[in-house]
Amino acid sequence: MNDMKKLFGKRLKYIRENNGYTQEKFAEKIDISSRALSSIECGKSFVTSDTLARICTALEINPKVLFDFDFPSKSSEDMKEELISLINKNEEHLTVIYRIVKSYLQ
Repeated sequence: MNDMKKLFGKRLKYIRENNGYTQEKFAEKIDISSRALSSIECGKSFVTSDTLARICTALEINPKVLFDFDFPSKSSEDMKEELISLINKNEEHLTVIYRIVKSYLQ
């Protein structure tokens, strides 16, 4: 269970940060203390079903998103920079990469 709490906390922190919330603002939004949110994100405690529902409502996500522990550990900016670097190193594949990304995003 400890691993799940840690993975859940890490995932929640990742999603919260990518949505532009500070820990304090997000805790206020979901009606818990900053200390309680910190404890959840550190994997020391787990959410109640009510808190889980408020988190999902605040982030406008389905609960299963929070339990998808196969997520990137890099920030959005780091991923963008890495993609640009890979494209620059492999320009001969640019057309293929473009088609894949475009078809995925449409």
